[in-house]
Amino acid sequence: MAEPEYRRLTKTRVRRKGAFAITATRTSLWLGNDHLLSIDSTGYTEEYKRFYFRDIQALTICGNQRRVVWNWILLAVLVIPLAWLATMLFDREINSNAIWILWSIITSILLIPLIVNNLFGATCNCYLRTAVQVEELASLSRIRRAQKALARLRPLIAGAQGELSAEEIPARLRALAQDVKPVVAPQSKPEIFVIDDPNSPPQSPH
Repeated sequence: MAEPEYRRLTKTRVRRKGAFAITATRTSLWLGNDHLLSIDSTGYTEEYKRFYFRDIQALTICGNQRRVVWNWILLAVLVIPLAWLATMLFDREINSNAIWILWSIITSILLIPLIVNNLFGATCNCYLRTAVQVEELASLSRIRRAQKALARLRPLIAGAQGELSAEEIPARLRALAQDVKPVVAPQSKPEIFVIDDPNSPPQSPH
């Protein structure tokens, strides 16, 4: 029996809970011939989960506030070097080029993650649902990245399951939207994109 060929779907990411990484587990997604492979690695052990395209019922993207939280944290850290730079700007007694260079470098270093955090776009939680489980795809933590990944998955799912007719799509979306509600934290109001027809663009159920 030939070994399945795999293509990388996502880069390796740290598995997170909320805004912070709480474990050293790193996760990635790979495309097989007839399934999606999720790999969780701690450096000492690896856990593999296979999701066959024929069994995938839904893929959802739920927007969250993780990017906003990190923006506030990074801005709070930036207050100290910015305050020093402002002090040196208005205090003529402080006229040391070395101090200026030092605090300018510190400020620039702290600005980089803030800029990168916003360049990557809005954050999200992505879930895959089958008949027996709902699995969080932790490596898809940004909406832009998740949409690109789902765009690659849709034709593969359609090839394994067939396509829905135009008359079936609205009814299936309404039924699926009701089933997806428990996945979303009650206190949040995330933006949800439901892919029930693998060939249709993400939609927000109402």
